[in-house]
Amino acid sequence: MSQIDQSDIFFTKERSRLIPITYSRKHTPTIHAAGVNINMTGYNQSDIALPQSEIYLQQAIEYAPVAMVMFDREMHYLAVSRRWLEDHNLSDEIIGRSHYEVFPDIPQNWKDIHQRCLAGAIEQCDEDCYLRSDGSVEWVRWLLRPWHKANGDIGGMIMFSENITQRKQTEIALYHSEERYRSLISATSQIVWIIPPNGLVIYDNPDWREFTGQTWEEFKGWGWLEAIHPEDRLFTSEAWDKAVKNVTLYQVQHRLRRYDGEYRYMLARGVPILETDGSVREWVGTHTDIHDQKQAEFALRDRNTLLRSILESTPDFIFVKDLEGRHIAVNSNLAKFFGKPIDDIIGKTDLELFAPDVAREIIDKDRQILTMGTIDTYEEDVSHGEINGTFLTTKTPWLDTEGNILGIIGLTRNISDRKQVEQELQLSEERFRSLIKAISQIIWTADTQGRVTNLLDWQIYTGQTEAQMAGVGWLDAIHPGDRAQTDQTWMQAVEVKGLYETECRVRAADGTYRYFQNRAVPILNQDGMIREWVGICTDIEDRKQAEIALTQAKEAAEAASYAKSEFLANMSHELRTPLNGILGYAQILQRSKNLQPEERSRIDVIYQCGSHLLTLINDILDLSKIEAQKVELMPTDFHFPAFLQGVAEMCRIRAELKGIKFNYQLAAELPIGIRADEKRLRQVLINLLSNAIKFTDAGSVTLTISYALEGKIRFEVRDTGIGIVPEKQQIIFQPFEQAGDSRRQNEGTGLGLAISKKIVEFMGSTIEVQSEVGVGSIFWFDVNLPTADEWVKTSQIDNYGQIIGIKDCQPKVLVVDDKWANRSVIANLLSPIGFEVAEAINGEEGWQQVCEFQPDLVITDLLMPELDGFGLIRRIRASENFKHMVIIVSSASVFEVDQHRSLEVGGDEFIPKPVQAIHLLDKLQKYLHLEWVYEEQKTWKQADQDNNELVAPAAADMEILYELAMKGNFKGITKQAALIAKMDEKYVPFAQHLQHLAKQFQDQKILLLIQSCK
Repeated sequence: MSQIDQSDIFFTKERSRLIPITYSRKHTPTIHAAGVNINMTGYNQSDIALPQSEIYLQQAIEYAPVAMVMFDREMHYLAVSRRWLEDHNLSDEIIGRSHYEVFPDIPQNWKDIHQRCLAGAIEQCDEDCYLRSDGSVEWVRWLLRPWHKANGDIGGMIMFSENITQRKQTEIALYHSEERYRSLISATSQIVWIIPPNGLVIYDNPDWREFTGQTWEEFKGWGWLEAIHPEDRLFTSEAWDKAVKNVTLYQVQHRLRRYDGEYRYMLARGVPILETDGSVREWVGTHTDIHDQKQAEFALRDRNTLLRSILESTPDFIFVKDLEGRHIAVNSNLAKFFGKPIDDIIGKTDLELFAPDVAREIIDKDRQILTMGTIDTYEEDVSHGEINGTFLTTKTPWLDTEGNILGIIGLTRNISDRKQVEQELQLSEERFRSLIKAISQIIWTADTQGRVTNLLDWQIYTGQTEAQMAGVGWLDAIHPGDRAQTDQTWMQAVEVKGLYETECRVRAADGTYRYFQNRAVPILNQDGMIREWVGICTDIEDRKQAEIALTQAKEAAEAASYAKSEFLANMSHELRTPLNGILGYAQILQRSKNLQPEERSRIDVIYQCGSHLLTLINDILDLSKIEAQKVELMPTDFHFPAFLQGVAEMCRIRAELKGIKFNYQLAAELPIGIRADEKRLRQVLINLLSNAIKFTDAGSVTLTISYALEGKIRFEVRDTGIGIVPEKQQIIFQPFEQAGDSRRQNEGTGLGLAISKKIVEFMGSTIEVQSEVGVGSIFWFDVNLPTADEWVKTSQIDNYGQIIGIKDCQPKVLVVDDKWANRSVIANLLSPIGFEVAEAINGEEGWQQVCEFQPDLVITDLLMPELDGFGLIRRIRASENFKHMVIIVSSASVFEVDQHRSLEVGGDEFIPKPVQAIHLLDKLQKYLHLEWVYEEQKTWKQADQDNNELVAPAAADMEILYELAMKGNFKGITKQAALIAKMDEKYVPFAQHLQHLAKQFQDQKILLLIQSCK
């Protein structure tokens, strides 16, 4: 309501009516009454008093909603409005009376207001409350101001008042309503928002800022979407767009990022507030945190999923029925049993699913469980469709949290297979008991303490009386030689509750002893305690006698085999000693420059025959070691590609001599380093390749290395040779057996395949063969060769430990070879221990490296493109600056002439391929005068001192050992070492070390030991 106009119009009583009596306002007056503005412009005092004006003013005051009263300076009533009289329940008789007389309880503060107003002040209050006598509160709006006389003096005071109690009560009710609304919003929502009709955020929202941590600049417009989870932004924005466009309810659930970075699930709701014309005035919405509710939903969903998974994963039938017997839940297995979808079963009773007689039995059982409130488990035979069998059913009451029965939960399991097994087990036990009776002479039982309780069969067989068998008297029937062991074994089995098994001789009633096998097992209770022992004694006399005879024959055969192996070993070494002289002098004569061609050819024949004989002797020695079980695989880590390259190059040369093609195929995924017995693996491959080359006159020989199944490496040798007839494909692996014509048989010993077969068997595999006469043969074997990542480190180990460096120098070595694998293995061996290594792919590049790199030593291959190894050696020896450089020749050439020729043109040493790491290191140490640094910080000179700690016997004894070692007489070395150990205790370590080497047939190491101790 607008303020009361500050008018100076007042009224007095005359002839029972109110009339205006004066006007002293200096400005144009305006009377506000009953909502009507009365403009008094142009009227003077006399005009106002005119009768017509009086009528107007009287009517205006009569209907004015504002109460008015006029006082003189002594607060006497001069004039009042009708509304004043009505509001205060007064009559017009108060004119002339004092205001303080009419209202004697006026408080002092009001009197002060009156005085200030009479002094010229204007006082007003828009809302003032008064407590009525009946206890109610009345609200009043009032205005007090002075009125002036014609001369301008204050003549008194005019008061205007308006009762606003009804409006105030409405405002208070509205305030309370809004307060309740805001409390409700605060209680149910985290964020309240108001958005313009276009849907864009243009107002700041403290609730949003406080929750999300976004600034006003960040969330205005569409920026609020940045606080929505990235996965929820699209459907949230689409839902808001749709609501704004269609003026419909906006409701969506999304994750909202809180100020601390945590995303919370929110329910966003917004409604359009419409104008009377249907247009949108604004959008009002809330964001309510439903995170806990969503988490509970997820947890419930997970639990339901878990429950459903459990229901569906079990092979049993699961069902839930209400009190009326209607199915309210079943699993898919039960649905399959009925042959119906689950939805077709839900809500149906057993009468609708089973035959009437079956359904009545089920319903009776359900009623019993519902009445008694107990769990029941029972077996029943069920026939439904194609299913016939025995089922085990468990039913339990379905209870709510207060223990009220809601229905039945049931679980049914098909135990037809178990019942069948039980029946078969029963039959099996009957058959077992019958079998025991059939195969055993004696059956007995014993108690938990091991005391025999049933020895009727024993009594019948042994002739012992019951008194004689009492306690442990039954042991008297056991052979004296077996009695103690039998008793000990039985008591030990009783103590550990384990199987009792032994063999002993039992005396029969006629006094003869026969071998019996005794077996007993403990029968345990559910608590693990022994209930009883059940045992049998089975006559094994015939089998035992056969085993004894077989053992004796085996021992005799092994003794003969050992004697044969010893004889072959001794004879092979005896033959090899003079053969070394023959071959040695044959090689010396071959190098003579004064021989005639005919003489040289005869010497070549001597050397070839001697070599053939030496090969035969070595093969016989190898075979004898293998048959005597004296061969053990000695695995080491080595570079696999270089190893294969060396074998391939050696065999390629042999193949090219016959004019056949040699192919070498290596799978790309094979390891760089492997762990295996390098010597034995090379021996097998060369034997197989040599045979393939020997029996192939045209075509090719192919060596293939690849992965077989189960991660094993396959070695395959394929040829286009003469082939092998089926009946000889296994015979060829026997010693001295050969295939082919007599000409080819004379080329070998007939032992290569036999030795290779044994070695591969030691490796855990076998050599397979596939052959067709006139087409060719394939030999292959698959072995598990572990990958060796530390092959370089392992290859750098000699007799004194791991070589880790070179003392006081860094030698420079040049490797010249056209094969990467050969260069790689040498570079990887030498670089880690301190050598500076350079590489070249042929002799021409090698010469450039010699000039630029200026190595201390050169390792070169012979057969290379452009400039071969021979040419490189000649060029180095012809140069003035490098003619004294050390040159080591490394080649896979099988020709002795190539080896001799390489030395004749200037090579200092020849090392056959594949290069042996320790052999190479020995040569480098020799020619470069190196001193190794070992992992234990020992040099090779210090290591030699360790050998010197072995005290050797006198020179005469050492000479005897040397002669025995040269002959390969390991048996004699063992005996001589035993004699030396008895001479003096100080010789014992030497003798023990010597015996250890002799047992392993390490003739070379024995010779080195003898030489180092001389």
